[in-house]
Amino acid sequence: MSDRFRFIDLDEQPFVVLIDTYGSAEIIGDDAVCKARAAAVLTVVADVLAGEHTGQCFPSADAPSHSRSIEPLHAHASTLDAAARVWTDGTGHAWDLSLSWGDATGRAWSWRGILDSRGAPLMRSADDAEVRTLDVLRVESGPIAPLSGGAA
Repeated sequence: MSDRFRFIDLDEQPFVVLIDTYGSAEIIGDDAVCKARAAAVLTVVADVLAGEHTGQCFPSADAPSHSRSIEPLHAHASTLDAAARVWTDGTGHAWDLSLSWGDATGRAWSWRGILDSRGAPLMRSADDAEVRTLDVLRVESGPIAPLSGGAA
């Protein structure tokens, strides 16, 4: 495994969008770029990408999962954007809680809309039989990955 580091000079690039293999996005930036102008640019980019799309989308067997099993999530240092339903763990990784997540056994999980006392999202199994925090789910039943089709 090679270590890769990203350095973003926000003076040169004040608005950066990071998109992972599964399409989850994280916006890094400040108010140096007009939000309406950024949205207009992203709309053009979206139209170009949609026009160039061919082939099959995720989940792909080749795509890495969100297991990150060697890295703890540090729930105590996390943040939640409740409106966007995005939880950013203590390592800075954004988790899209509007999606259903599948574990290694094929079981689907979705966010219950609340965090535990440490700040980790409470996830429920699709059959409502179990509730686990996202960090525990990832360790005990991982790797986990977003399922296509949105929230359960």
